[in-house]
Amino acid sequence: MTPGDRELLFLPLGGCGEIGMNLNLFGHGGKWLMVDCGICFERRGADTRIELPDPSFIAARREDLLGIVLTHAHEDHIGALPLLWPQLRAPVYTTPFTAAVLRRKAPGRGGALPEHIEICAPGDALQLGPFRLRWLPITHSTPDTCALHIETAAGSVLHTADWKMDSAPLVGSAFDPAIYRGVGESGPDAVVCD
Repeated sequence: MTPGDRELLFLPLGGCGEIGMNLNLFGHGGKWLMVDCGICFERRGADTRIELPDPSFIAARREDLLGIVLTHAHEDHIGALPLLWPQLRAPVYTTPFTAAVLRRKAPGRGGALPEHIEICAPGDALQLGPFRLRWLPITHSTPDTCALHIETAAGSVLHTADWKMDSAPLVGSAFDPAIYRGVGESGPDAVVCD
């Protein structure tokens, strides 16, 4: 499956319809963009088992994977990356706090720390192949949480990840709806909330 120039594909490999294991792909122009790479904790009696999303689809196409974008530092969004990154080997893009948490937790997971982590502050924009990304600050229970505005020639998506509308959060900036009014001239073509 190769995404064409006139289509914007959304392929969830984990996280949609469940809590945990967030791993979403966006495809356009023959390329892929991954958003988040998390784990899920399953408790069975006294045992806790960690579940990972299945990355085999994108691992088989990793030469077309332009990057892995992490929306925030919670385990269900970053926890699988140290274990799955050796199969993916794509640059990682995230905010300062999320990068710090990833760097601290990766060694303890027995996995690998990504070779390239690029820091992107809330409000930053970046062009990755046919994808134009903008990190939009959003309120959540961890610093530097961002929604993503993903634009392509075939359309745009607002990917919210986890969020809440909070005018007085304990951590981070207050939710500012004015930031989202500027998302595309006519708004996004779709909204994805994982």
